[in-house]
Amino acid sequence: FMDRVYNPDIHRQEVFFDHEYHTLIDLTSYGHDIESSWLLDWGCSLLKDEELSARLLPALASMAENVYARAFHGQGLYYECERGRENMHRVWWVQAETVLGFYNAWQRQPEKTYLLEAAKDTWRFIKEYMIDRRVGSEWYSELDEHLVPVREKEIVEPWKCPYHNGRMCMEIIRREKE
Repeated sequence: FMDRVYNPDIHRQEVFFDHEYHTLIDLTSYGHDIESSWLLDWGCSLLKDEELSARLLPALASMAENVYARAFHGQGLYYECERGRENMHRVWWVQAETVLGFYNAWQRQPEKTYLLEAAKDTWRFIKEYMIDRRVGSEWYSELDEHLVPVREKEIVEPWKCPYHNGRMCMEIIRREKE
């Protein structure tokens, strides 16, 4: 991750590569950055490898801070930025990973209370905008830049299932109990 995926110059991970791990596109995937910031931290804790943790944690904290600074505006997290152009849509899985990613970053640096507030704000945003209240539904797949659901998106499809949002809820409950 540190040698091939993480880009320390711009505090993000690269997402598309050729066979030699050269990046193919200028894309910041805010959802993947915030997801990786907590997942890799969790993986390090499971391995109980202090040397690995010491090497990774500064980069993971930097990614979370970069996501906060660039893509969090109090109403969920933007989707991505490609070649300097922001995609301000809010995608369901990105919002779930944002709650957990900012919560994890705050747990690592409790003096940065704005990260906890960002996690709470994102949860409020999810409850107000992302939850599809139709009978038999769950979360909207995507909201446009005006926070209007993109109705053409299916409730569930091969890339959309309650994995990210369910995992986020269970992980937050576990962490709160601890």
